[in-house]
Amino acid sequence: MLFPLEYVEKCGLYNFIELPLHFFKTIITENEYSDVLFPAWFVPILNKSPKLLKEFEDLANKILEKNTLKRKKIYAVFLNNNRISRLCGNKLYKLKVLDDDLQDVAVSAQKVFSRLYNTTLQGTLVEKEFGESLHDHYIKFRTINASQACPFCGLENYPDRLKNSRSQYDHYLNKSKYCFSSVNFENLIPMCSVCNEAPNKHMKDLLFDIQNGNTRRLVFYPYSNCSGAEVNLINIVPSKVGDGGQWRVDVTPSDNEEQEQVDTWKNVFNIEDRYAARVAEEAEKWIVEFICQSILPNSNDTNTWRAAFQAWAEILSGINELKVVRNGNLKQAYFEYLNRDALEPEIIGIISMAQSDIFAARQIAIGE
Repeated sequence: MLFPLEYVEKCGLYNFIELPLHFFKTIITENEYSDVLFPAWFVPILNKSPKLLKEFEDLANKILEKNTLKRKKIYAVFLNNNRISRLCGNKLYKLKVLDDDLQDVAVSAQKVFSRLYNTTLQGTLVEKEFGESLHDHYIKFRTINASQACPFCGLENYPDRLKNSRSQYDHYLNKSKYCFSSVNFENLIPMCSVCNEAPNKHMKDLLFDIQNGNTRRLVFYPYSNCSGAEVNLINIVPSKVGDGGQWRVDVTPSDNEEQEQVDTWKNVFNIEDRYAARVAEEAEKWIVEFICQSILPNSNDTNTWRAAFQAWAEILSGINELKVVRNGNLKQAYFEYLNRDALEPEIIGIISMAQSDIFAARQIAIGE
């Protein structure tokens, strides 16, 4: 990813994780289903949620059929699956899963956690209990994370410029496989909808590379340090009117020690293909921005224009260092390409565009 996120330190909803923690710990020594399996604050909420009540009873009864050792294993899996940052950052930290003879528990737990996240956590009863809603948490998140661009791609903005709108919350470890962490806010990451949906992240397993023998892999944890990445553009087919050409994009880590995390990020979010498509779609717009906003060379010398492109790339780099903006890293890489690798006809074409009547009038208007 392009930059790390800041974690909201205080939010009433964080207390919700006490519910499954209390349930799986308490049921180890209990002999029957009762309200004692739940925190006192949750019992009134549960009694007003008949579908959830039935699903919890079913889950509890399946666990109560197991011996104490099996119950302890279920609790251990729950704790393990909620250590999100450790699972992401340490391949030697073993992922625990429910044994084959506990798959009936797994099926029931999936139903419970699905309803807890989709209905209960986002419902008015929980909001009244803790004094905050999911939207309140999102407002806090966006307040301390000033960059508008999604850190997982840099191509899209967080869609919260309209009142009462917010980004989707992604289950970083997907909820179909890691249901025990479904209501853990360390696993709930605001993400742009393009990144969060197929064919990008969607339900992909971050921890295992299915294309490489389902091996364990390192992945950036969004609320930890991340050095970012460098972008390099290679033009395969030159652009022409109505066709942005074809591009290859190479993304490399800013810190070589993060190579595996960057590889996982590129694979899961289809970064290089999405970047190549975006350059083909918008490079001409970026040229127009350059012509309209920069100080243009008073010369037809292509080397002078190459230097101007590099100067513009450095301006864009400075903007991105202050606050990452949509397409910012790609724009910078594009103008670096123009300085470094663009063919003479491409530079001459940009000069001709800048000197066309419409842009010449602009230069006169601003006194250049």
